[in-house]
Amino acid sequence: MNTPDAVQSKLASELQNINTRKLNLSPSCRAALKRTLKAVEYYLDIYRNSLERVLEMCGKSPDEITIVDYGGGHGLLGILAKKLDFRNVIYVDYSADALNAVRQMGETLGVKPNVMLQGDAATLKEWCRENDIVPDALLAMDVIEHIYVLDDFFACIYDISPRMKMVFTTASTPFNARVVRRLHKAMQADELGTTTHKGFWQMRRDYIQKLQPEMSDRELDYWADNTRGLIYNDVARAVEAQSPNLLLDPYNTCNPVTGSWTERILPIDDYRQLMQPYGFNLTVLPGRYNEYRRGPKLWMSRHYNKTIDKAPAGEPHNMRERRRYKKALKVAPFIYLIVG
Repeated sequence: MNTPDAVQSKLASELQNINTRKLNLSPSCRAALKRTLKAVEYYLDIYRNSLERVLEMCGKSPDEITIVDYGGGHGLLGILAKKLDFRNVIYVDYSADALNAVRQMGETLGVKPNVMLQGDAATLKEWCRENDIVPDALLAMDVIEHIYVLDDFFACIYDISPRMKMVFTTASTPFNARVVRRLHKAMQADELGTTTHKGFWQMRRDYIQKLQPEMSDRELDYWADNTRGLIYNDVARAVEAQSPNLLLDPYNTCNPVTGSWTERILPIDDYRQLMQPYGFNLTVLPGRYNEYRRGPKLWMSRHYNKTIDKAPAGEPHNMRERRRYKKALKVAPFIYLIVG
């Protein structure tokens, strides 16, 4: 009998034997896939845990459930779901390169998503309307921190189904101070640039200068500062309307071409406020460290996981459990955002 454990173990073995050099992938997709495959057992554990959350929330068997695998770049969550007998998997990604990677991974492993869409939540909404399909759940692994306008995202999901279940993972956790420091460095590098690439600040300044060449250097600097977090079209509107975009967080920044945020860190209350108009309820849970590593890193993972494993299964009200919960969040390398 193919138990879920056996299915996951077999998929891990198949993935470890993949030669990524034989796949026709873009450099960015190849690099992302190689990073995942280096710790594939760990990532499959996360995907499996996320799928089990969906089963609990939906109260259905896998063969009755249609899920959306939203972004991620390689489709491994959706492939695992298909191997675990989920009825339908819809993969959505704005990147044509990512869709190509998912297609090739599916061909290599002999199973792929039922549907693959290039686009975003609005694309998914239109496809669901045209095909009269309402997915039961949406899962997005390390994606929510990059979505340009979360209000639009949640509005689209609500329009598809107010009862949609959602599971997000994000390493952009506001609770772990060590993680926050590391992500702030990455944000600063993207915003200010490095010796090898132009920063987002300079990209915005150059764009504004082309729009309004009569601007002084002082004015250009001001508007480059105060359009952080906007794509070019919104930069133009902000400057034209003399309406600076005043972000409260001094680090969060996004690519002005694509709108993809650099590992944006949001307070959990911000997520709740974004979801509240749609009646979505949010539960935050700590993720575990990788125990498939060796040497001192394995010891560290086990040490921190002891604290994480003491956390309750949901957000507690009891004071003692609340302390354990907060302590677990402070050391967790990532968090789950469970929406239902």
